Amino acid sequence: MFNQELGALYLAQLESQNVRYVTYPAGGASTAAVSDGAAAAWAWSAYVQIVAAATITNPSWLCGVFLHLPVIEAFNGDFAIASGGAGAEVDLCIVPFDEELFAVVEGKAYMVTLPFPIKITGAPRLAVRVRKDTAASAAGASLKLWMAEAVGT
Repeated sequence: MFNQELGALYLAQLESQNVRYVTYPAGGASTAAVSDGAAAAWAWSAYVQIVAAATITNPSWLCGVFLHLPVIEAFNGDFAIASGGAGAEVDLCIVPFDEELFAVVEGKAYMVTLPFPIKITGAPRLAVRVRKDTAASAAGASLKLWMAEAVGT
């Protein structure tokens, strides 16, 4: 197993022409991940599906998240990207973020690149949840996942 992972990393880093980068959800739409209006500060919201099972290529590598933070309120918090069926999600990574005060007026978008891509096998359902430091509100962000496919093919 170690040799397979090492080989995949080699192909991704040195044979980069064998990588196709894609975003999910596909097309122009982003996934809205907002704090539950009933949630207290730092309470996780419910998971929201990003892509259904059997949608992503098997295997895929999660490389990062593109966030567009709307203009509701200033806050900081975390997004958890997860895989698995509804009610059985397992967090793959937790991405910290903050919505600065100036962004309340003008909005903000940025890319969060993971330090190491996360390999996802089996084309599972992908979902997101959010928690933040402010009390109940509709604050959150829309997001897209940045993924690598066809590594080494």
